[in-house]
Amino acid sequence: MIVELAILIIVAFVMVLIFKFFKKVIFLILNSIVGLLALFGFNSLFNAEVSINIWSVLVAGIGGSIGFVVIIILHYLGLAF
Repeated sequence: MIVELAILIIVAFVMVLIFKFFKKVIFLILNSIVGLLALFGFNSLFNAEVSINIWSVLVAGIGGSIGFVVIIILHYLGLAF
């Protein structure tokens, strides 16, 4: 009885860890998609030449809307992207 209870607790703990991990991964993927769409939309609406590469997608994906604004500011300052 004690062994089964311990196994149940361990399995529940592992399931919680897996859920938290996938929740963060899904959030990062969704942020990356939104950042990529924002970059494409900005380029097409304003005829900007912001390069869309792995770095700009990562900054927009991890930073969200703030990361997108940082990309735009860095582009117009001529420092990156």
